[in-house]
Amino acid sequence: MESDDDIPTLIDSGEGPATSSSEAPQEPRRIPCTIISGFLGAGKSTLLKRILTEKHGYRIAVIINEFGDSAWYAAKAINVTSPDDPAVQSEEVLELANGCLCCSIKDAGIAAIEKLMQRKGAFDYIVLETTGLADPGPIASIFWQNEEYSAGLSKEIILDGVVCVVDAVFGRTQMEEDHSIDGIGESLRQIACSDVVLLNKVDLVQSQNDLFETEDMIHRVNPSAPVYRTAHANINISRIININAYRVADHIRTAALSDGSAKANANLGHGVVPQPRHYELRGISSLQMTIPPLSFEKLARLEKWIQRVLWDKELPKEDSNPNVHPVQILRCKGLLVMETGKEYILQGVQTMYEISEVSEQDVHGLPSAGKLVLIGKGLDEVARSSLMSVLM
Repeated sequence: MESDDDIPTLIDSGEGPATSSSEAPQEPRRIPCTIISGFLGAGKSTLLKRILTEKHGYRIAVIINEFGDSAWYAAKAINVTSPDDPAVQSEEVLELANGCLCCSIKDAGIAAIEKLMQRKGAFDYIVLETTGLADPGPIASIFWQNEEYSAGLSKEIILDGVVCVVDAVFGRTQMEEDHSIDGIGESLRQIACSDVVLLNKVDLVQSQNDLFETEDMIHRVNPSAPVYRTAHANINISRIININAYRVADHIRTAALSDGSAKANANLGHGVVPQPRHYELRGISSLQMTIPPLSFEKLARLEKWIQRVLWDKELPKEDSNPNVHPVQILRCKGLLVMETGKEYILQGVQTMYEISEVSEQDVHGLPSAGKLVLIGKGLDEVARSSLMSVLM
């Protein structure tokens, strides 16, 4: 028989030491990723060069389509792939003096970000450039239901926002002449999917009236995105980086206050639906509506309506009108306020959407109403009536 002095054998139970709630490990910070789109010649490259060269205090990794002929790129390029293996995609990384990284990766979307994440710790933010003709919608949507993203990168990367650079001189002409098979040109798609618009080259516009008309046209396509006037893409980086457009409701709440809708509807009753605004330009239309406080039953009905228009691309049929009314949603966003005081944020790109509860620390006061913005095709009076019937 073993003596009491023998040292007992320790068996690993597979459980770590108990920790108090205050010592519980915090969820690691996910790196915000901003998508930069823009009209050809609008100044997107100038914006990216500012990000990569100016002393702004941010450590940003910029994924660009390809390096140009600029000497400031070529002088510092480092080839980090094997030139002997033709199957390996070309990748170059610049380590710049302001603490930023610049990557030229010919892969798109998830593959590009995965390669960049091999240098995790060298940057705090990611900027992903699209080509001049690219629709940012499909790129943004990979941050939701892409299986490859969900399996790994979703724990490390989060979509921060979409920025569009518009030429103040030729932008209005581009939007007016833009066209495609389905009636929505790429320039309009870029504006529709944006969370922030930079109206660049304002110093070259001869008439202030022309500038106002271009801004008005942008607002008609996307009434919820703030428009910043810039010259030479000179913008405070905080306006476009770490804006939390897909995580918190502040930008939607601010947009509601800026157009006066929150003040105008401050005394809305629970059953009152205010008159929505409707815009249309070259086949693309937008509908924005102030939403009264919702019961959970009405929230469920609203979500069912959203699913129908996003997935089936048509309005729900009614007994009084059995005809099919096609719609196409490029972007939807909203702040939904419950009768209980809880807030939910709606974000959607094309056929993908998410409704998530706003955390308590992000709720500022008790808003009297929410807001819903839809951008796409077919958002006319019939769509407005269909949506209002859900909220009544």
